[in-house]
Amino acid sequence: MCLSLVACGGWDVSLRVRFTVAKWFYCVGFTATAIALWVLRDYGGNFLVREVSSFKLCKQAADQSTLRSCAGKEVALRVSFANLIYFGAHLLPCLLMIRTEDPRVDLHAGLWLWQLVIWLGSLIGFMWMPTTALYGYAQFARYASGVFLILQLVLLVNFVYEINEWLVERDNRGTWALLIAGTAISFAGGLVLTGVTYHYYAPASSCSLNIFFITWNLVLGLLMVGVLFVPGRAPTAGLLTSGAVWLYCSYLTYSALASEPANRCTRGGGVSAGGWVGVVAFFIALAAVIYSTLDAGTASRDMFGGKKSEAPDDESGELPYRADFFHLVFATASCYLAMLFTNWAVSQSATAFEIGKGWASTWVKIVSSWVCALLYSWTVIAPAILKDRDFGFPV
Repeated sequence: MCLSLVACGGWDVSLRVRFTVAKWFYCVGFTATAIALWVLRDYGGNFLVREVSSFKLCKQAADQSTLRSCAGKEVALRVSFANLIYFGAHLLPCLLMIRTEDPRVDLHAGLWLWQLVIWLGSLIGFMWMPTTALYGYAQFARYASGVFLILQLVLLVNFVYEINEWLVERDNRGTWALLIAGTAISFAGGLVLTGVTYHYYAPASSCSLNIFFITWNLVLGLLMVGVLFVPGRAPTAGLLTSGAVWLYCSYLTYSALASEPANRCTRGGGVSAGGWVGVVAFFIALAAVIYSTLDAGTASRDMFGGKKSEAPDDESGELPYRADFFHLVFATASCYLAMLFTNWAVSQSATAFEIGKGWASTWVKIVSSWVCALLYSWTVIAPAILKDRDFGFPV
């Protein structure tokens, strides 16, 4: 009886509980695939090349280190591709699903046994995908990752707004200390990243493009502070929100320049991925991915104009969150996961998918950082410009 309920999605629980279970099921599963990918990339290269026929390209590697590198990149792309197909297969059927009586609800919040079997089957099956198809996916994933960076910014800004509002509402010495400390850490972190970027990627005045990228990021930081002085701006915005967004944009700028092909404007080879800056940046990026996917459900309802109701969702007729947006975030996050584990650049060669660097990756991240800054600035000044529209801020 219990097995049939799991397989058919017939749990006798409220819709809100089912959607909460669904959110955690997908997030925990996505996190587990990221951890498994990390282990396979770093320690499973020899096994994969020896036991899986589709990894035959890596057998041409000149040495053991290159073999592990090749296998690591291939497994990253295969796991990422499998996740993209899995979440994409949920996204399309769930488009515009907003009502509790919609028969498609079980596709997102039910059929758990089949969900697990299909997900695991996809991850295993994609290990035998032809290498040529994998290379084409890698090029798609590079640009789809730019979409995720923007979606991630929307979710993170929503989170920072909520934290800022929560601290201001408490209005006591402790919360104001946290507010000031968070603001100081955000701006200090941005300045440190900017200094590191200047040091490693703008060592000479002739590096005009890199100097422009870094300096323009500083200008955007000043712009995000300046918009706070616009009369009628969003009341929930403050120095903490501007500092947090600028820190994120500074990270994207550093990451973009680190993705450039090696050239005379890279001092000492740049920041090593194994160095402390590279390691910290990697963990920041991975944590941001996991947080963004977890927050996708709770944020999507407000972002699409949903109203909070005192009545349970089963009675109000509204779903707790937008399943289509939820799976869109996970699908694009899957592409970003591939770039995160392959250093953003995958090129085809006679011996391997080379972990390299490329201008395409650089421009994707640079443009994403600009869009992030402009998008945040718009959220601050929109209430002052569109005076007749209700943005839901307290009066």
